Amino acid sequence: MAGHPFGTRSRIGPDAAEAAPAVEPNHWMQSALAAWSQTPLADGGLGPIDRTWLVVGLILVCSVLLARFVQWGSRRYLDGTDAETTVGRAVFSEIHTPFAITIALLGVYLSLLVLDLLDSTPNVVALIATAVIVLWARASITIGRRWIAILQDGDNGYEFAPMLGNLWTITVVLGAGLLLISVWDFTVTPFLASAGILGIVLGFAAQDAIGNLIGGVALYVDNTYKIGDVIRIEDDMRGTVTDVGIRSTTVLTEDNLLVTVPNAMLNSTQVVNESAPQRHMRLRIPITAAYGSDYETIERLVLEVCDECSLVRQTPSPKLLFVEFGDSALVFELRAYINHPLVERRAIDQINRGVYDAFDEADITIPFPQRELSFLEEGAGAEYDFEEDVRVEESAADRDR
Repeated sequence: MAGHPFGTRSRIGPDAAEAAPAVEPNHWMQSALAAWSQTPLADGGLGPIDRTWLVVGLILVCSVLLARFVQWGSRRYLDGTDAETTVGRAVFSEIHTPFAITIALLGVYLSLLVLDLLDSTPNVVALIATAVIVLWARASITIGRRWIAILQDGDNGYEFAPMLGNLWTITVVLGAGLLLISVWDFTVTPFLASAGILGIVLGFAAQDAIGNLIGGVALYVDNTYKIGDVIRIEDDMRGTVTDVGIRSTTVLTEDNLLVTVPNAMLNSTQVVNESAPQRHMRLRIPITAAYGSDYETIERLVLEVCDECSLVRQTPSPKLLFVEFGDSALVFELRAYINHPLVERRAIDQINRGVYDAFDEADITIPFPQRELSFLEEGAGAEYDFEEDVRVEESAADRDR
């Protein structure tokens, strides 16, 4: 059968070379096995048929022993003293079982090849190929996920979005599906026209899902955020990223609520990552004092409050800036750093309470806006003649005509 995954099938016999002069993928193997299996022994004790079954038995025994040896060696390596989890060990722990089973199945295939049963048992060969494809597809999916997990937990600073594991799974499943179609020789030509129309319909129906998928890939490529980062979305929502999927991103808000945000929306709106490039964040707190207050005393008191506040970092050190002369007060701005964005409100609360108490003890007044209103005395101002104003506007309109 042309296009068979293990090569073109051909009979083993003395006329095999004359019937197929071209070299096929497994023709040399068939010729070698046929020549060896049909060569009588030196003493003539066994005929060609007996020798064939001897070859089959030898192939099966060798394949089983080799598979068992691979399993034994793998366990010795994985159970060794080196318990460090590395990418190489993770890969080896997943491939040694499929590799051993593949060796055993290869022995079965070679036995069928020697017995010239490939043409009479096509389903058996297809089942062997299916088992190999499924085993290695499963191993590939597991290897991809473990590889991403190890790199995330390492000290090298790699940050992989979890959606890459889902993308890898989809890719492996699609590849395995195409191989299985080829193995079982399914005819997909009649379905191509219908698939084209169905693809257009699904494209319109799943445009939001496709947009979210593309948006998620763009967010990862741009390295907008990762799990554990505190993000702010257009000043409407703020929270910690807990999961990044293909379709959406899950955010835990400050109210302890899980919000699922579509990736397409995150890709088209302004997202502020308050945890990047570093987790410590600077606060800018306005402070006012009455005119006549000593600004040096104000600076000393405010910095003492920052020293006593446990949520304020001492490096970089807090600073108090004299910003402007306000309408009714001296305006200062405190710039201090905190360790994590989510403690911003608590830090501002502690600082405001401390500043208020310190100003109260030092008799420094925190002013409030004041306005002076002046009223004209009766008869002091000119009266407004509404009728005269209307006559002036009408005469101007007549001139414009």
